[in-house]
Amino acid sequence: MMIRFTVIFFLLGLVSTGIAHAKSEELKARGVNPADNDTRADVILKYNRLKDDASIFTTTLKFDYRITQEFGFNAELPVISHFNSPALDNSGIGDLFLRLRYITPVGESSMGSTSIGVASELVLPTAAERALGTGTTQLNATGLAVQAWSPKLITAFVGKAAQSVDRKEGRADVQENTVRVVQAFILPRGMFSTLDAKYNFETVNAKDVWYEGAAEFGKMLDAQTAGSINVSRKWRDRSDQGAVTFTVKRFF
Repeated sequence: MMIRFTVIFFLLGLVSTGIAHAKSEELKARGVNPADNDTRADVILKYNRLKDDASIFTTTLKFDYRITQEFGFNAELPVISHFNSPALDNSGIGDLFLRLRYITPVGESSMGSTSIGVASELVLPTAAERALGTGTTQLNATGLAVQAWSPKLITAFVGKAAQSVDRKEGRADVQENTVRVVQAFILPRGMFSTLDAKYNFETVNAKDVWYEGAAEFGKMLDAQTAGSINVSRKWRDRSDQGAVTFTVKRFF
C-alpha cells in the first residue's frame, strides 16, 4: 500500500513541477483529439474501489504507433495488477490488448471538421490470475465519429462491440456493447479536460446493464510530455465505489 501511494504522490509532484516550470503559454495540448494518430508511450496508474471491501490497483503500459496519418496501432498491457478482497489476494499481469485503427477526415463546414474511423481489437487472455482477466480471446470492433467544432472544442461518438471467440475452461463468454460520448475541451497554456459518458450492456450471461461517467484534467508538462488525473464511477449492475487514474504520456 505504501508503494502505491508513493508512486501516486510522485506523479502528482511531477505534474506540479511541470506546471510551475514549463513555458505553458507556448504549449498546445496533445493526445486529446481522438481523430489524431500519435506515436507515444503511456504509464497509467489506476486505483478502483469495488463493492464489498474489494479493490484493484493496476499499473498499465501502453504504446501507440502512428503508421500513417490515417492508420495507427497500439498495444496495452497491465503489467502490475493487485486485486484485494476479503476472499482473494491476487497479483500479476492482466490481459493484452492489441488494436489497429483507421480514421480519416470527411469534410469541413461552418460547424467545424468531421472525421470518421473504425478500429479492430484483439484481446489475449494473458492474465496471471482469474480475477485479473476475463479468460477469453476476444475480437472486438469499434466505430467512431469525431466532430471538431473548433480547435478548442471536440466531441467524439463511439460504438464498440466486444465478442469472445474462445474461452478457457470454466470462464464465461463475453458479448458486451458500449455507446460512448467524449467531450474534450482544449484550454489555454497546454491544459485540457474531458467528460466521458458510457452506456454498457451485455447480451449473454446475466445481461447486465451499467453506466460509467468520468472527468479528466490534464496539462502538457513540456512539449513532449503530458500528465493527467481522471476520476470515474460505474452504476447499476456493475457499480463500484469509484476510481482514480493518473496518466503520464510521452510523445515521440
